[in-house]
Amino acid sequence: MAKGVEIAFQLNQDSESPQIVEALANLTVSTLSDKFKLDFRVFHVTLDEKKYYRVLFVGAGMSSLHPLHEKAVKETFDSLSKESPKELFSRFNDLKKEGKVKNIPIKEVKEEYDLWEDPIWQYI
Repeated sequence: MAKGVEIAFQLNQDSESPQIVEALANLTVSTLSDKFKLDFRVFHVTLDEKKYYRVLFVGAGMSSLHPLHEKAVKETFDSLSKESPKELFSRFNDLKKEGKVKNIPIKEVKEEYDLWEDPIWQYI
């Protein structure tokens, strides 16, 4: 049984991308901290010439037995991602002042296409 929610995304601007990703992940965890315990890991993935981020949210209540927790994480992350960078950093700086920021390094990962995982192989 998989435990966690994985969110993969690309950013429009690259200038502050690691800081925006860190802010999004920390604010998501902080927003949901009163409902359930949550932690995260951030990956900067290179796939051929494309680069994107993947955030994995994990916790005791993150499994297929708790679909509402999974939905809450996705909706919270999505709503935060629609905020302007200025708003996002303002809220993130407030979290830093309160000492509620987790400094988790972004792990660089290189992936390759795996055609055996392509759904077309299920139909052949």
